[in-house]
Amino acid sequence: MKWSGIIIASLMFNSFDVVTAQDHLPSADQRFGNRYTVSVPDFQKHVIPLLGRLGCNGAKCHGSFQGQGGLRLSLFGFDFQADHAALRAEASSELGNRLNLSRPEESLLVLKPTEQIDHGGGKRLKVDSWEHHLLLRWIQSGGAGAERATAENVRPSEKQFSDKQVAFFEEKIQPLFESHCFECHGHGDPKAGFQAISRETLLQGGKSGVAVVPDDPQQSLLMQAVNYSNDDLKMPPSGKLKPGEIADLEQWIRMGVPWSDRYGSAPVETSQTLVSLYCEPAEIVFQQTGDQSQIRIVAEWESGEREDVTCLTRFQTNDDAVVSVDPSGLATAVGQGDTHVIAFYDNGVVAIPVLQPFQHHPLLNATLEQTDNPSGQSVILPIDRLVNEKLGKLGLRPSQLCSDAEFLRRVSIDMTGTLPAPDEVLEFLSDSTKDKRSQKINELLKRPAYAAWWANKLCDFTGCNPASIQSLLETATETGYVKASEWYDWIFDRIGRNQPYDDLVAGIMLAQLAETGEGMPYFWTRQSLKEPKDTAMSVAHAFLGIQLQCAECHKHPFDRWTQTDFNEFARFFDPLTAGRRTAVVDNDRSLRLLRSHKVMLQAGDDPRKPIMDWLRDPANPWFARAFVNRVWAGYFNRGIVDPPDQFTPANPASNPALLDWLTAQFIENGFDMKWLHRTIANSRTYQRSWKPNETNRNDRRNYSRAVPRRIPAEVVYDAIKQATASDEKQAQVRIDLRRRASGHLSMRMAGTHAMKVFGKPDRSLNCDCERVNAPNLLQSIFLQNDPLVRMRIADSEWIIQIEDDEQKQISIEKNDFVEQAWLRTVNRPPSPAEFDRSLRHIDSVMTVSEGISDLMWALINTKEFLLNH
Repeated sequence: MKWSGIIIASLMFNSFDVVTAQDHLPSADQRFGNRYTVSVPDFQKHVIPLLGRLGCNGAKCHGSFQGQGGLRLSLFGFDFQADHAALRAEASSELGNRLNLSRPEESLLVLKPTEQIDHGGGKRLKVDSWEHHLLLRWIQSGGAGAERATAENVRPSEKQFSDKQVAFFEEKIQPLFESHCFECHGHGDPKAGFQAISRETLLQGGKSGVAVVPDDPQQSLLMQAVNYSNDDLKMPPSGKLKPGEIADLEQWIRMGVPWSDRYGSAPVETSQTLVSLYCEPAEIVFQQTGDQSQIRIVAEWESGEREDVTCLTRFQTNDDAVVSVDPSGLATAVGQGDTHVIAFYDNGVVAIPVLQPFQHHPLLNATLEQTDNPSGQSVILPIDRLVNEKLGKLGLRPSQLCSDAEFLRRVSIDMTGTLPAPDEVLEFLSDSTKDKRSQKINELLKRPAYAAWWANKLCDFTGCNPASIQSLLETATETGYVKASEWYDWIFDRIGRNQPYDDLVAGIMLAQLAETGEGMPYFWTRQSLKEPKDTAMSVAHAFLGIQLQCAECHKHPFDRWTQTDFNEFARFFDPLTAGRRTAVVDNDRSLRLLRSHKVMLQAGDDPRKPIMDWLRDPANPWFARAFVNRVWAGYFNRGIVDPPDQFTPANPASNPALLDWLTAQFIENGFDMKWLHRTIANSRTYQRSWKPNETNRNDRRNYSRAVPRRIPAEVVYDAIKQATASDEKQAQVRIDLRRRASGHLSMRMAGTHAMKVFGKPDRSLNCDCERVNAPNLLQSIFLQNDPLVRMRIADSEWIIQIEDDEQKQISIEKNDFVEQAWLRTVNRPPSPAEFDRSLRHIDSVMTVSEGISDLMWALINTKEFLLNH
């Protein structure tokens, strides 16, 4: 069967290539439509996806930590061995077993979801439906599970236990641990360094010693604790266990501490690996609300087998105001705009672009783009071409260019975190040079303030937190501030001399922990990186723009990452836990690097080197892309992938071609950061006005206009200081980075009231979301009433000079001061109406200095001052 316009989602690189699908097996709803079909369902390919689609392994049902009704499944269903064991286990119900191989119709697995007997989860499927037939056929055929892989990295358990011993653990011991132990000794930060989550952690013990000695209850601290025979160890602290429970623990230890594969270990790999998901259509373009399109999904396995899995796929929409999708994959247009429908099957995730044009207005033609080009170039820049192609599909007409005053303020804030000086504004507005915007961009990139502002941003991403560098106290020590400043200076120096981004990151990744050299070791020695998993999550966030946290405990709900992927990546950082002074492995190991390739490490190797080699490889799917996306977000307040640190197949780029082009060119230009800033700022897309036209008023994700956004916390602080400085100190305030919130003060100001109100991050989380740029009521109250603002105005040397001149009866030019007030705050001259209103107020008060103080306070409290537009 031939499909036209079919799209393939690569599970490795999350990219899309148009291909032609070969013949494939028919869908499960066709194959199992007949109760007595000869087809046999596969546990991994059919049973688990069906349970997922029915919601059985969701967080609110059997996939929850404690399970439901005595049945616990792995969350989102990727621990096939555990799930198979759970389904084959004897149920606690008196109504029968979950699987009855001799009488499939009497299996609880089919009786409950069809509500032939009481089911807390309600009716999930109909009797005699294809879903019903599939489950019955699987049970009738023997209820086989997923076959384990035989790869060399799958290690057998140290000790094999009988089914009876494992069942004893699951029925008697595991419930005790979940009820009485996990709150203090589960995941996260376990008390006394002891975790009761796996056989390995039990045998390892904690600060008090070995918790369990197999076959020897007398030597096991666990038994002393539960018997209350050790005054220092009385567990659980809420009260002594029942005698029968203590006896079960003792018997369990005498058995040799049997453990189930279901608990405390990452799911093992299976022999069946999903290679790709194909979907049809590749893109859905609706013409009007109510239009429909059926999505079809085909899975391709490593064996080469292909199958239509639409009926086993879970679908969701990323914006239900644009499109809705039902469980069968039928997409229905809801409103104008663009989004994606996401399809989930096994470990595959694929995003199908969906759009409905706003209106059918033609784009500005190429002639207009050429004659009105912001940088005086004779060709359309690639950024603008790629953005306009997307706008053309949506029927959006982009806004015109912003004014020169708006451009100067916007680019000064975005590129340098600094307001333009009054003289700079007047000079730029009077300049008639055709390429003056391009020249200004080049000038700004040479200023130390550019390096300061973007060093501040890189410190955000890499977690430069004074409190974490030296201690885990909420208040940083002086040593922490000193080291944080050294970290900032190190990045500032390299951005200032435009060191390639990959070299800058290499200086962090490969820094010697015990030496002071060219590198920056404080990234690795933070006290918050207590375990390898913490370091793994920090590296993934800082340099790849991906969040691995979910995969620590279960299959990532929106990405390919499994617990196995997470654990293997974390093992790279075994030597790098807090307090270590070396970064070499002490034994040979083979690890898979986030599903890209295997790394062979020998004793004495630094595991960071192969990671860094992989990061700077042009084929790396995240490293350069994540940085390009973050820089773009710095100029537009929205990433092409947004949020910028959530690169997942379920969160695709709004304009993939744009991100691909920027990333490829960034790499081709040697990871040149100034090239990237210059290219973005010179584009017409960046220089568009915030004023909407009749087509793009509601567009916030396709860059058809600038979207006003609140200026960052550090810029607010520096801007008020700059606006109120004397004429003589204007330049000093702008260039003295030691006294700038976007400079060295950034380290000491984190956590202060002003910075919290305006959303400056503490850098204590692995998340770009820690910085909040959204406006709120507290910000208005702060600017109107906070002593810091009143002090800045009251102590303004500029206003004090006006007051002194008045007292000395020196001639005062009110007009000049009014214009200066506007230039200092909103960085443009006042309009005639604004000018006249300001003069009328000054004439109504006792002194000019009082009137200017009022005017400055009023301007600082305007949206125009607080927003970057």
